[in-house]
Amino acid sequence: MDFNMRFGLTSLSISTLAVLAFAAPAFGAPNFLGSADDGTYRTETVYSVDDCTALCKAEAKSCRGTITVQMDTSKPEMICRLNNGKGAQPAFPSTPPPPLNLDVALSDFNNYRASKGLTPVRLSERLNEASQIHAEDMASFGDASHTGSDGSGHGDRVQRQGYYFSIAAENVASGQKSWEKVFKAWQESPGHNENLLRDDVTDFGVALVYNPDSAYQTYWAMLVATPLDAQTTEYLRYQGQIPAIASAELELNP
Repeated sequence: MDFNMRFGLTSLSISTLAVLAFAAPAFGAPNFLGSADDGTYRTETVYSVDDCTALCKAEAKSCRGTITVQMDTSKPEMICRLNNGKGAQPAFPSTPPPPLNLDVALSDFNNYRASKGLTPVRLSERLNEASQIHAEDMASFGDASHTGSDGSGHGDRVQRQGYYFSIAAENVASGQKSWEKVFKAWQESPGHNENLLRDDVTDFGVALVYNPDSAYQTYWAMLVATPLDAQTTEYLRYQGQIPAIASAELELNP
């Protein structure tokens, strides 16, 4: 698990949980001066590679990796080059993730549920769209959160797609470069795994957005939900009402 993995818990209806997984910067690059445009945005004098690593960790949203240069091995001083992975010749180039295959994601998800004796879920275009919108929003401000930049919760975003629900739960993450990795991370976290193995959901949606210029590059959003029955939905439409949303948030530290 990456060094700056964080966890969050938010509740809607019954419960909703999310994982914020941040990509760890790359450390221990070979000692070299690099090109003039290799992504180095700051240099500092340090006395060990560990000191350089600590500087990068402290600036994790900007720092993709470090390069240490020791000009005189008889002296402890080193040049620490903090690198953001950008530039014409980046020392730590960004690698885009493989495209998200929704059919594979659905199959993996249902196989996992079946192994626990649970019924399968179906792919929902409305939940996919709600997930996509939120993943794009997270990528735009470079962080993983349940709260959208407009203050919305996942229940708001689901209902904006015309999906009225009796239960909806969301997992989010940032930093993982493949569906396999993010799915495994969610399984390994008890709270997020609880969302994967809910026995009261029927629909599923998921999205991945890649933004190489953002802090964590990859942003994932996943929803599981059960729609209201047709009779209740029609009644609410007739009344001009939307189901009430009760939400609360709690941050959990590692």
